[in-house]
Amino acid sequence: MKKKLNGLWFFLLFNYSSQALALSEQNYKSDYQEKIIPLLNQFQKKSFIGSKLVPIHYAKYASNEQSSRCLIILPGRSEPLEKYAEVVYDLNTGSLAGEYKFFLMDHRGQGSSGRMIEKDPLDYFKGHVDQFENYSNDVKIFFDLIVNKSGCTEKNLLAHSLGAGIAVDFMQKNPEYIDRAFLSSPMLKIQTEPYSYSMARTIVLASMAGGLGSKFAIGQKTFSDERNFELNRFTNSKARYDMTMDIFDTYPQARLGGVTNRWLNEVMSGTWRMRFKYSELKIPLRVAHAGIEMYSDKSEMIKLCEEAPYCNRMYLETSKHEVLMDKDINRNRVFSEMEKFFK
Repeated sequence: MKKKLNGLWFFLLFNYSSQALALSEQNYKSDYQEKIIPLLNQFQKKSFIGSKLVPIHYAKYASNEQSSRCLIILPGRSEPLEKYAEVVYDLNTGSLAGEYKFFLMDHRGQGSSGRMIEKDPLDYFKGHVDQFENYSNDVKIFFDLIVNKSGCTEKNLLAHSLGAGIAVDFMQKNPEYIDRAFLSSPMLKIQTEPYSYSMARTIVLASMAGGLGSKFAIGQKTFSDERNFELNRFTNSKARYDMTMDIFDTYPQARLGGVTNRWLNEVMSGTWRMRFKYSELKIPLRVAHAGIEMYSDKSEMIKLCEEAPYCNRMYLETSKHEVLMDKDINRNRVFSEMEKFFK
């Protein structure tokens, strides 16, 4: 009987603490205005010149300037850094309160960072990159110019989707920069349904050969502010879906549509190279990935954790791609794991 009561107490304590990590979807809109907007207004936003002279937008936040532990956040494709204010809020409460300085960066070609094609007005809204390696080059410049000069005795990383793919490339090239990393739905190999990966690769190469690198890839289109939660493929949470769309209303310069053939070509070739070197990642890694995944290849995430020596993986069967932005029941599991991992 005593064992059963102890087990019940642990279950209740675990669920209570994990539930306390996140804003509840029940009162999300009012809580977001009351708690997240004031924090977002405290972000110190600046820019630096990244690789090939592209301006890169970034932000810093610290509730305790004396902290020497630093957490760098790399968003996914099309996500502006402002979208991660709720993530910062959650990680800066509970047992991690005041322990971290936060650094966030908009990748080139998205958010408030510079674009690389500007031949016509629609170009601004195209997901485009000149070279995949410049993504991680920008991250290194960010560290060298900003993070490494901020008194960090410990540098940890949180990265999602494309940002997590960039993080893997960066860590393979610069193993001394990061102490531990949490990767959310890492884009190690892009999902290409309804085409097979080999067919999609053939189509992209043919498009590049035909001089269509700066054109939208097949099935891709410009940004639309039409809201259709039922058709979205990134979250099960209506509240966080609306938050994402509201972010684009508040920061219209961050709006981004589909990707170009050049972007697909660069991501396919860039991630292919790093898939042979997972074993080189010799720091503590956590991978969280979704059961309802439409963007990143799930088998490649499993392979990463099989080959990287200090990698553990958590699987969220009912979550969509954005496990950090999904329903409370999934999101709280992830944040409970992150809190332990970064503690």
